[in-house]
Parts: sequence; structure tokens; C-alpha cells
Amino acid sequence: MKSILKVCVAIAIAATLAACNGETYIGDVNSGHHLVLNNGVLTAHVSGQPDAVIDASGDLSIGGKSVALTPVQHDLLKTYYEQVLDIRKAGIETGKAGAAMAGHAVGAVVSGLAHGDPDSIGSRIDDRAKDVEAKALMICDNLEALQKTQDAVAIALPAFKPYATLEVRETSDCRSHAKHD
Repeated sequence: MKSILKVCVAIAIAATLAACNGETYIGDVNSGHHLVLNNGVLTAHVSGQPDAVIDASGDLSIGGKSVALTPVQHDLLKTYYEQVLDIRKAGIETGKAGAAMAGHAVGAVVSGLAHGDPDSIGSRIDDRAKDVEAKALMICDNLEALQKTQDAVAIALPAFKPYATLEVRETSDCRSHAKHD
């Protein structure tokens, strides 16, 4: 049962990342520090700062003003954008696997009870949970990569430093929530 609860947490993370209306959120919206990917534009929201906007080509504007970039800075921002897309894709895949697991769980419960074998229910659900866990861990891998790229961008481009709010603690928290016992 404990493993199922942890997988549910991973599904909740995935659902947040693969949000409806084509928007993807990364971070804590309530804290005022988060990323939003919408209509091909990545916006970094940080309390007390103007929004930073990165497009698919790696161009950056802060507060509506274009920021001049070196080729290295431009490439780092393009990688950053692409990594957010990777997180979105992993979130969607995790959500799909979670939905499939939920459907399978209902079937396992019905079948186990109908056949007088309730002890088989847990193991049948746990097998599917492993797939969800693997997909959730991909989100964590992608968050770690994003955090490293974010830190590289902040070093190479001081104007981006206030927007580098993803912390190592958050990426390690992801792993602890995604894994099951």
C-alpha cells in the first residue's frame, strides 16, 4: 500500500507538469517562482522581477526588452528551453502510465475479488506501478539536467541569475517522491 501511495504522489507531480490547455508549469506557482511553457514560449516568473521569456530558438527578453546574447549564452538558453520540453513530455508519459495503471488496478480488484483471490491484487498493481515509477524518474532526471543548465546559464548570463530558482533540493525531493518501496 505504501508503494501505491508514493506512485500516486509521482502521478500528481506528472499531472502538474502536463497541465491542461497546453500549458506546463514547473515549480511552485504559489511561491511566485515558476516556469510556464505555453504556445511555444517559456516564461520564468519570479516575485519582484519582471518576467523572463525564452523562445524555442533561445532568444531571451526580460521585462519585454530583448537581451543581447553571445552564441554560448544563446545555445545554453536553447538547451534550457528544450529541457523544459523534455520535462513536459516525461510528465505527459507519466500521466498516461498512471491512468493506465488506475484502469488496471480497477480490473485487478474486480478480478481478484470475483475469483476469491484478493491476495493477488497488490502484486498485480505493483507490477504496473513500476512502469509509472520509471517514467516519473525520467522527470527527475530531466529536472536535474534542467537545474544544471539553469546554473550554467546564470553563470554565463548574470541577467538570468534571479530566474535560476530551481534548487538541488527540489530535484532530490523529486526522486524521493517518485520511488516506491
